[in-house]
Amino acid sequence: MYVHFYYYWYIYFLILQVLPARIQEWKLTTCVAEEINKRELENVRKQQQEIRRVLQELDKRHKELDLVIERSKRTTIDMSEPMDQDQDTMETEMNMSCVTCGYEIHSRTAIRHMERCFNKHESQASFGSVYKTRVEGNQLFCDVFNAQNGTYCKRLRVLCPEHGKDPKVGDQEVCGCPLVTNVFDLTGEFCRVAKKECIRHYCWEKLRRAEIDMEIVRQWLKIDELIEQERQIRQRMTDRAGVLALMLHSTYNHELMEEMAANNSATQSEASAALTNGSSVS
Repeated sequence: MYVHFYYYWYIYFLILQVLPARIQEWKLTTCVAEEINKRELENVRKQQQEIRRVLQELDKRHKELDLVIERSKRTTIDMSEPMDQDQDTMETEMNMSCVTCGYEIHSRTAIRHMERCFNKHESQASFGSVYKTRVEGNQLFCDVFNAQNGTYCKRLRVLCPEHGKDPKVGDQEVCGCPLVTNVFDLTGEFCRVAKKECIRHYCWEKLRRAEIDMEIVRQWLKIDELIEQERQIRQRMTDRAGVLALMLHSTYNHELMEEMAANNSATQSEASAALTNGSSVS
């Protein structure tokens, strides 16, 4: 018991003797690794701000998509609108094979068949997690609880074929897909063909919303990575100034120490000269 007492007392005495000098060295010398970590931390924060700006833009795109869908619901079908050339060519084409099941299907119904066939096979697999997603804004994931497995469904809510069904399309509903030129340039108009008959823009709302949701998921994953990087950088900065690191490592700055020694010698010489003058006067 006494051995342990003397051992701890020796360690405590050693810390009191060595640590103040090491702290003084730490304050006098600029740490290069500390400066590098500060720049890395600033860069990580800038990336986080950029990702938050992108998330705001994606939320704005969500609202714009909702406005486009609402506008199409208030519009009537334009019976005078000519049929697309793509639909004419699709009607004249021969049969083709489904990429999922391999059956031969007519080109006019190919998109609908492939969508339903893919959903049928996709619903046979399960993507789940024991934790429910808690993300600000719109609900991205399905998050339907499976009591048998004790997991929450982690498919995108808009694309989940297992727990979500496409709404029935009315006879008077308009397609409403925004028309573009040169693939990306919006014309400001939208398709006014009946939604049941429009083959070119089949399920465009679901795919457009899924595209935005998937991009939001990617940005949140990037934020998680940046938060982990920030935690690691802060941990390194904290460990570097800890008691153990200061006790085990020492940086000796020769130029600074020589300057301090010169200043001390000059101060001592001035003090001795003052004492000599005082004694001679007396």
